[in-house]
Amino acid sequence: MYLRFFLLLLTILFTGKLCAQQEAAIWYFGENAGLDFRSGAPVPLTNGALNTNEGCSTISDFSGNLLFYTDGITVWNRNHIPMPNGNGLMGNPSSTQSGLIVPTPGNPDQFYVFTSGAIEWGTHDVRYSIVDLTLDGGLGDVVQKNTFLFDPSAEKLTAVEHANGTDIWLLTRRSIGNRFYAYRITPAGITTPIISNLGVVLNDGPDSLGYFKVSPDGTKAALVYSDLEVELMDFNTATGQFSNVREIGDGDLFGYYGVEFSPSGRFVYVTNLDGDLFQYDTLAADVKGSKIQLPSNTELHGALQLAIDGKIYISDGNVPTLSVIEDPDVLGIGCNVNYNAIGLAGQISRFGLPPFIQSYFLVSFTAQHFCLGDVTQFNINASEPIISILWDFGDGNTSTIENATHTYATPGDYTVSVTVTTASETKTEIEQITISAVPVANIVANMEVCQPETTYDLDLSSLDTQVLGAQPATDFSINYFASQADADSNTNALAQTTTFNNGTTTVYARISNTQNNLCYDTTSFDVIVKEAPELGTVTDWVVCDDDADGLYTFDLATKNAEVLNGEDPLVFDLAYFPTQADADAATNALPTNYTNTLAAETIFYRVQNSTYPDCFETGSFGVEVIGQVVANQPNNMQACDDNNDGIFTFDLTAQEAQIIGAQTTSSIVISFHPSQTDADANTNALNAGNYTNTTSYQETIYVRVSNTSDASCYDTSNFDVLVFDTPMLTDISDWLICDDNNDGLYNFDFGLKDVEILGTLTATDYMISYHENQTDADTGVNAIAGTYQNTSNPQTIYFRIENNSNTTCSDTGSFAIQVFDEPTASQPSDIIICDTNETGRYQFDLSEKDSEVLNGQDTAIYEVSYHASELDAMNNGNALSSTNYSNIQMNEVVYARVQHSQLTDCYAVNHFSLFINPLPDPGLEEIYVICPDSPDLQIDGGVFESWEWRNNEGSVIGNQQAQNIVELGTYTLAVTQTTNGVVCEKTVAFEVVSSGAPDSFTVDTSGLSDRITLIIDAVGIGDFEYSIDGENYQTDNQFEVFPGSYTVYVRDPFECRTLSQDIVAMGYEKFFTPNGDGIHENWNVIGTELFPEARLYIYDRYGKLLRQISPQGPGWDGSYLGRPLPSSDYWFMFEYGEGEVFTGHFALKR
Repeated sequence: MYLRFFLLLLTILFTGKLCAQQEAAIWYFGENAGLDFRSGAPVPLTNGALNTNEGCSTISDFSGNLLFYTDGITVWNRNHIPMPNGNGLMGNPSSTQSGLIVPTPGNPDQFYVFTSGAIEWGTHDVRYSIVDLTLDGGLGDVVQKNTFLFDPSAEKLTAVEHANGTDIWLLTRRSIGNRFYAYRITPAGITTPIISNLGVVLNDGPDSLGYFKVSPDGTKAALVYSDLEVELMDFNTATGQFSNVREIGDGDLFGYYGVEFSPSGRFVYVTNLDGDLFQYDTLAADVKGSKIQLPSNTELHGALQLAIDGKIYISDGNVPTLSVIEDPDVLGIGCNVNYNAIGLAGQISRFGLPPFIQSYFLVSFTAQHFCLGDVTQFNINASEPIISILWDFGDGNTSTIENATHTYATPGDYTVSVTVTTASETKTEIEQITISAVPVANIVANMEVCQPETTYDLDLSSLDTQVLGAQPATDFSINYFASQADADSNTNALAQTTTFNNGTTTVYARISNTQNNLCYDTTSFDVIVKEAPELGTVTDWVVCDDDADGLYTFDLATKNAEVLNGEDPLVFDLAYFPTQADADAATNALPTNYTNTLAAETIFYRVQNSTYPDCFETGSFGVEVIGQVVANQPNNMQACDDNNDGIFTFDLTAQEAQIIGAQTTSSIVISFHPSQTDADANTNALNAGNYTNTTSYQETIYVRVSNTSDASCYDTSNFDVLVFDTPMLTDISDWLICDDNNDGLYNFDFGLKDVEILGTLTATDYMISYHENQTDADTGVNAIAGTYQNTSNPQTIYFRIENNSNTTCSDTGSFAIQVFDEPTASQPSDIIICDTNETGRYQFDLSEKDSEVLNGQDTAIYEVSYHASELDAMNNGNALSSTNYSNIQMNEVVYARVQHSQLTDCYAVNHFSLFINPLPDPGLEEIYVICPDSPDLQIDGGVFESWEWRNNEGSVIGNQQAQNIVELGTYTLAVTQTTNGVVCEKTVAFEVVSSGAPDSFTVDTSGLSDRITLIIDAVGIGDFEYSIDGENYQTDNQFEVFPGSYTVYVRDPFECRTLSQDIVAMGYEKFFTPNGDGIHENWNVIGTELFPEARLYIYDRYGKLLRQISPQGPGWDGSYLGRPLPSSDYWFMFEYGEGEVFTGHFALKR
């Protein structure tokens, strides 16, 4: 038996029930939402006037009565009415920590309201205003407003008590660089800040956004920076210095926002705008590595705020609830995140929650070890030095030690209280704990079972009474485990009915107190499952007497597999016995080689578990010896196949005389079988008188000869049935030869015909011979040897093919041989023409060259074809049209093929050329222009053999290569050139005209949108063309363009003169798609280069200002506070020039 006592850590966090500070008891936030914590549980408030997206702050008196609250812009008194001078504070509803209320030390009627502007809304400095509650009938008045402290601010404000217990530190930081400020607030006012430079370096962008908090004891600080980082650092409440900065965030996460410490300061919680919630352990050696991502069921998390009930509340953005971390000082999921737990009575939570001076959350205590006999440990958590402490353990015992211990004498419920006195207050914390009895795990007897199944199902609850003994079942619970470690940790409990495999399995029983399952004891026992053999019926063993002495030596081991019936011989032992009594007692075992004493006997066997011999089964079978017979070996049977499928019908009874030999037929039974197995088993006997083989060509037949009185006394032999193919011939082609000397004779090698005659047959299986007549082929005599010269033309040749394995299986056939004269192909003359149509194509009648190619050969015997390549001509492929051939190239070679009309392989090839001469081309323009800027015109007629220039009256005006033209009109030029011996001529016409030109032009732009109209007004004589890219011109002087910079061009149609001018078309795109693909990622007004001082404001569809940007920058990326906004229409206002304003809207698409 093993007795183990384990620790239970119970964290007890709650506000003091006596003399409690209640300054943080009332909250106002979001869209008119509020909570009242004075009853110990949050009660929703609906009377708040505050409606803000993010930063806000509330303050109550010592007893929890509301004093006033603010969103950093307006200060409302306790009657929810703005205080006098209470408007126009310089916070912002889009600033993370827009406002923070801090009391003036030593003056209960004066408070500082610190504000921080929003980074994305221009000015974002830190300022303070002062509220005096003695004014306006005790409702308060803002007596000093918007006093400057520093800029630019990173929207971060928090406060904590000074080490002296009186003063207060205001903590903040810049949005540029890495400078932190600690302003000490004393009864005399605000001192010069203590400056610390450390941590993340900021660049005044939206990455600065996110909360800033200090632990309740003031020793640690935590900040988040939107898409950048999470920082943890140390703070000295005496000196105001920050140090030991650690970056604990993940660079790949988006939108860090909320941060908060647990009451003890051990754990830091962080949210992001993607709905993630993380816990970090500040006591871990690797704080970053201690991160635990807690379960979440929401798409967005905003601020985190510790309340006076010791719980942390979470804003989930635009919902009528808050979520809550119930036990924030417990590691991991035990912190118990309860989503949407706190209803707001219909009001809406947004992103922010009101921050307070973190020192309001000071005192808590923890206790652990609650089993009877344990030393119970009590630990105090306080953020101020303790002057005195008194523990009351609830059983009459007390202690004044800060972290006290106590051992309780009896189990039961005890009310524990601790009273703590610090320099600023006295607080009493009270909680009830339970001390539980420790049970005893009694010894459980081992379970043993013998069965043929390989597993055993055991109802473990049937053993509960043994574990309990005399202990009451109502006070204790029992579970069973596979290991001592699982039993100790109370994990992976076995099912009530558990399946156990063969062998020994140790089970661990755990008995636990139902009030506290960490008060427990364990014991163990074995479940032993013994596998019994599962046997079948064993056949009798009958043998033939091979020496006629009536005795036989049986090898009993040959029966082992049959007796074991599939059981594993490594698991079970097998032995044979002469009697049942010997088998039961496992005595007088028979030897493996056993010789009978009687003709018929009974053998007994015993199969037992090798590990557990007492788990066994027995059985028996008979043995008998009878007389023997002989099966003689017959000859094989052969047949020629009539259809070459390898199948033939045999009469197997013709083999019986050879099989029986000299034995008496009356005492013998003969049967034929397809396998040795069938012959031995006397199964599947064949139809002996009419058997068709099932395996083609060769099949073994097995013969069984058995004793007529006992079929088990038998002998076997075998023979083959062989089927041989009879060659089956197809039509054989005649052999036609082209004569190389035209004498009508040729030496034939008939071996070249073997492949055609064989067809699909295998050459090694057949022999072929050739003969001059059918008789010789039928008898297989006078075969032709070597090459053979024909004796007549044409002539018939006969052949014989026979099976090599059985020459009686044969066939004969014949084919003709004939010798043809070989033709010649003469070379014809080339064809040369001028390309008069200038298409490079001509329809040729190639048949005009037939007579030249044949050169007198008989057209009735020989035929001519034409081809584009020598290879086509040689292969007689892709013949060209003889009478209507259209060329592909200007110069081509045509190949002529002459072939015998009866034998296409008897041919000759020659070739000739086709030439199409291109006409000479002087390359003149259709129109020549005499421009105002260049009135002289000389035209070059190109390099040719001759030139003839004519005017529009047909008169020759020149015959040289170059010609000067001074008059407008129509002209022609004729040129000649000789190619391939043929002269070709071409005449071309052209016109000479004059043109005007533009002198100047202006451009007017119309519309401010995603499409701009340009209207061009040109001055000059004649028609003009217009372009905005210098390449594509049009006659219309209007263009519709996208916003941007352009160069406008104007020219005359003949390009005598081109003018250009740079312009800017100002406008905007109707939509953009910031989805990360690099296309349309930002939206802006385009073409604002002429207005560097312009301003651009972006609003949502409800008129809420989302962003002010410079049109000269990259534009708006579709985000608000670092979080992408949804697809929708958005509005803008563009201010430019001398007070000019333009408004419009555009779409954001995702």
